[in-house]
Amino acid sequence: TLAKRRTIISAGIGVLLLTIVIVLAIVTLSKPTRSVATFCSTYKQEDARLAKSYGDTYSVHPFTHDSSNPHDFVVALSNLDAVAPKEIEPDVKTLKQLFEKIDKDPSQALSASLSGLGAESNVSDWTAQHCK
Repeated sequence: TLAKRRTIISAGIGVLLLTIVIVLAIVTLSKPTRSVATFCSTYKQEDARLAKSYGDTYSVHPFTHDSSNPHDFVVALSNLDAVAPKEIEPDVKTLKQLFEKIDKDPSQALSASLSGLGAESNVSDWTAQHCK
């Protein structure tokens, strides 16, 4: 009958919509992949974005561009931290936290930069070795 067909069609549409919602939720909520390839791709994207920044007050290697806005580096390092392989992630996180500190209080730039020299060197060397 017509009522039965409508019920079946409605149920089918409901299942289809539920499947779409579940797939979208999984894609949206899944964490980025931590891999060398993803890190290198993200590094290149962030370095290109930093090329559009203005000024030269702050710099951090491995990036090849400077910026007078420490928040530019907070964003770049946050994006790198999300995809950094486990072997380099602690150093990327340290750099991100240092620039968060500088972003909140620029007077901390000297002490923050001195405390981050080891992490900066490690990230720069690792990136040069893996992201050719």
